[in-house]
Amino acid sequence: MENLKELELIKLARDGDAVAFEILVERSYLLVYKISYKWCGTKEDAEDITQEVFMKLSKNIFSFKEESTFQTWLYRITINTAKDFTRKNARKQKKETAYIEEKRTIMNQYQKETFLTEKLHQMIGNLPYKLKETALLVFGEGMNHKEAAAVLNCAEKTISWRVFQVKKELKRNLERGESI
Repeated sequence: MENLKELELIKLARDGDAVAFEILVERSYLLVYKISYKWCGTKEDAEDITQEVFMKLSKNIFSFKEESTFQTWLYRITINTAKDFTRKNARKQKKETAYIEEKRTIMNQYQKETFLTEKLHQMIGNLPYKLKETALLVFGEGMNHKEAAAVLNCAEKTISWRVFQVKKELKRNLERGESI
C-alpha cells in the first residue's frame, strides 16, 4: 500500500480505509507542520495547528474534488486552520492581558488603600486617648454618635464634639505635611 499513488490513497481513505488515510497523513505531515511553524513561529502552536489540520482532513476528505492537487488543497486547509488558530489565540491573549491588567489595578488599589488605612490608623493612634476611642468607635466600627455615647458612657453631644475634634486634628496633621 506504501507504493500507491496519492489519488489511489485518497479514494481508499474516502472508502474508510484507515491505513490509506494514515499513509496520507505520514506523507503530508512534514509539509503541514512546516507551513504551520512558519505561520506561528512556535513548535507547540505548530503542533496544535498540524493536529487540527489532520482532524479536519479526516472529516473533509470527501470534499476533495480533484480540481487541484491534494497538496494545494492541503495548503488551503492548513493556512485557513492557522488563521483560525491565530484569531482564537489573539482573543484568548486579549482576555488574558485584560485579566492581568485588571488584577494589577486591583492589587495597586488594594496596596494604596492598605497604605492609606495604615497611615490613618497611625494618625488616629497619635490622638489623645478620648479622641482616639471616639474615632475608633465612630469611624472604625461604624457606630453612630448615640451608640458610641452609650459605649463610652457620655453624652451624645460629647461624641459629636470629639468627632469634630478628630477631624480638625487630622486636617491639621495633613496641613503640616503629614501625608496619608
